[in-house]
Amino acid sequence: MALIYDQINGEPKTHVLIIGVGGYRYLSGGVEEKEQNYEKIGLLRQLSSPPKSALAFRDHLLEIENDAQKNLIKPLGSIELLISPSPDDPNPGSNDEQFETASFVNISRAYNDWKQRCDTNEDNVAIFFFSGHGVEKKDHYLLAEDFGANSNNPWLMGSFSFNKTRSAFHSCKASTQCFFIDSCRKINAQMLQQDLPDIPLDIPLLTTPDCKHDLTMKAAAHNEAAYGPKKKPSFFTQSIIKALQGYAADKRGAEWVVNTGDIATQIHNILRTVKSTEGYKQRCIYAASDPASLITFSKAPPAHLSVACDPVEATNVSKLICTALEGGTEFTEEPKSDSWKLNMTAGIYKLQTESQSDEFSNGETYALVRAIANEKINCSRNE
Repeated sequence: MALIYDQINGEPKTHVLIIGVGGYRYLSGGVEEKEQNYEKIGLLRQLSSPPKSALAFRDHLLEIENDAQKNLIKPLGSIELLISPSPDDPNPGSNDEQFETASFVNISRAYNDWKQRCDTNEDNVAIFFFSGHGVEKKDHYLLAEDFGANSNNPWLMGSFSFNKTRSAFHSCKASTQCFFIDSCRKINAQMLQQDLPDIPLDIPLLTTPDCKHDLTMKAAAHNEAAYGPKKKPSFFTQSIIKALQGYAADKRGAEWVVNTGDIATQIHNILRTVKSTEGYKQRCIYAASDPASLITFSKAPPAHLSVACDPVEATNVSKLICTALEGGTEFTEEPKSDSWKLNMTAGIYKLQTESQSDEFSNGETYALVRAIANEKINCSRNE
């Protein structure tokens, strides 16, 4: 087994399965590269981002578990981790950490064991995370490390049908189920001409109702790609982690809470902040049912605020003064060309501008800053 965190007992827990596939043994550049008969399969490259994404997701869950300021609603019960490193980054972890590989057999075994753990209590939280190559036709196929071992039928014992696997997991008792799929969903001409094998990790039951609290997120829309920097976590993974850090939190009563619905509705706003210098190529797709709380914060979590003057021309000749109404903390930002982009603590703020030009008046507004917020301050032109 590849359990790296094991606190299993009879109480409701959060059980996690994390898969990061960067090294594809039989594809171009792999350690046992084979000539592939399937169109464009040989063009699937080795990936350095998915192992980093898997490790970053693992590390953040462990950080939450050890942070006195925030808590998982259901304490961490288990994490199982499978990673196949890219040949050009053979040690993606720290201290030469060793990993069980993300082969099809290992993924299948790990999935079965994880589902059994999740099935022990209806109040459990089940979290599945996959980062690696994916393609899509009638189903979304996720590719294991040994994809391409059979060059005539690379799908055989080298990939699995995600949509059917997700549907089958609804039979699990865990009432909160979160699936994060960080992969492309491209299709090529040969896939359109052939009937691909249907190989899920689990068999859906026709009579199984959907789980009560479902969040299933994909990093890309149909026939689109997901993106990530080399040897760093992907943009989608960075966005999910920021959501869990509190950028998807909302205040409910006296507490700040991240729930499944908030992650879904905030993901694109968060992705824009992660990729602010990269352009906006990526569209995440999600399915969500009744929201369930995942994390609570004992103090206000981080948030991101974008502020601009109206008219926008006033922004580059005005100072911004932000004052927190709770605690009175104040800070000043110098003029910007288009907007101020601020990472701050969630809360209620007084926002003021001081114009350095006679052309515009000073402005003032109040803002509840939570998650990813946008504000405009009226700075009228002086006659």
